[in-house]
Amino acid sequence: MKKRLCLFLSLLIVFSLLLSACSNDTKTDESEKEKNDYAGIVGIDEDENGVPDWQEKEIELVYANNFYGENDETNPMVLNIKKFMEKYPNITVTRDRQFTGEMDDFEKMEVLTARASEGTLPDVFYSPLAAEAYDRELTLDLTPYIESDEEADSISDNARSFMMSYDGEEIYGVPWMSVSQFPAINLKLLKENNISIPSYDWTYEEYENLRSEVAQLTPSKPIFPGIIDFSELGPHYFDSIPNGWKGYNSETERWDFSGSPKFGEWFELVAKEGKQGLHFYDLTEEERVSKVGNLGWPWGDGLEAIGNVWMYALSSDVNELVKNREMDIDIYPMPQAPEGGSTSLHGYYDTLSISSSLSDDLVKAEAAFQLVKWLSFGEEGLLSKWSLIDEYSGLEEDAPLRAEDSLMDFIQGWPVTTDKDVLAQHPFVKGFAADSPLAIFNFEAFKSEEFQQQLSNPIPFPRNMPAVANAFNNLDTWTLKNKIKDEGVRFGDIAAEWDETMNAYLDDYLRQYNK
Repeated sequence: MKKRLCLFLSLLIVFSLLLSACSNDTKTDESEKEKNDYAGIVGIDEDENGVPDWQEKEIELVYANNFYGENDETNPMVLNIKKFMEKYPNITVTRDRQFTGEMDDFEKMEVLTARASEGTLPDVFYSPLAAEAYDRELTLDLTPYIESDEEADSISDNARSFMMSYDGEEIYGVPWMSVSQFPAINLKLLKENNISIPSYDWTYEEYENLRSEVAQLTPSKPIFPGIIDFSELGPHYFDSIPNGWKGYNSETERWDFSGSPKFGEWFELVAKEGKQGLHFYDLTEEERVSKVGNLGWPWGDGLEAIGNVWMYALSSDVNELVKNREMDIDIYPMPQAPEGGSTSLHGYYDTLSISSSLSDDLVKAEAAFQLVKWLSFGEEGLLSKWSLIDEYSGLEEDAPLRAEDSLMDFIQGWPVTTDKDVLAQHPFVKGFAADSPLAIFNFEAFKSEEFQQQLSNPIPFPRNMPAVANAFNNLDTWTLKNKIKDEGVRFGDIAAEWDETMNAYLDDYLRQYNK
């Protein structure tokens, strides 16, 4: 019996090894096929000396982005580009001065379009209206570079989807950051009123129970429950509508408020609470003055138990609330969605694209891609960016650039990589020394791998779908709540009407995009 068992195990091991070998061979074959598919585009080495030409030839790149200030010496993104040039001294990157000042995204789009017609489009540029930039043929297809880059395999699913053009023809850019909104809790308010502080793995039910406890005190105290703002992502969070941003269903490619009854229940709850006086902004001016005097920012004035924090504003919020107002707040992951819903953050992706004119200079194009990778998902570039925090910490208060004053300019949102080893090195994950002024940013929630993955993979505002993005200009979801509150209608009575209206707008815009 033992001999038979040993023989069986031996055969099983041999079979497993053969299977593994076949699997490895398959992966190797796929890898080789991929290399062959992109031969002559990626890794060009004309002199065959083993060094790609983009690392050897003298290359000049023009970079266009106004983020983080006009002054290059105090712009952390530009300072990181200088580190890129130190690593690759054959590449010189200059900043296009036309794009350093303030202008709105629509104006930037028109300037980029005009520059393209002149033949002077910057090599690497912030794509303000990503789908429009693709639609105007400004962007180089990055598919060969992304598909042949191992680190790109760790780009989050939602970011990968966002990078693809709306017609599925090309990868038009790479997000250098995701910017999400997440909950925050006023610990001081809870402690003062003997209300239990929830754990980071809280559920939606626990979230509502917490708000109910505060609501019982609101009539006699100048405090409010506050809310997590589900108005943007509610259809996804409550009803698992694909994408679900403001009711848009990315699978059916139609607005789908009718398929979001639990989202409707949330709006009806918020409307009811507004009538009960539980929301600061639903009070009349006279009621506000009677309740809280001349205070006008309930979260910032410490009057709300729960607030919402945008990643891009984290340093300004924490500096103001914790340092200046001496509040005790904590960052929280989204509570686990109720049954039938999907737990996700919502956010925006800010994207870098490469000029389509570089299709005629593939060596320069690869250098441009390596710069984009350095500024976005590449581990080396991320570590380089984060190292600037140490370089610019502890300086004199009158120094022109200090990490203590503008930390988010150094961190720049959250990277779209899902690589756990890379994210473990994120400044918010590692934390700051207890005696550092930056220790006020040591929020334990950032150590949660689940929260880290949510931050890397938020549900994106669909700027990659131009007709959808344009239709959103006709929609304010809070109008739904006010209609329910002020007119006494039910969500189910008006959902189909809103779907019909928004889909009519969508169809009008779709006629412009028949590429």
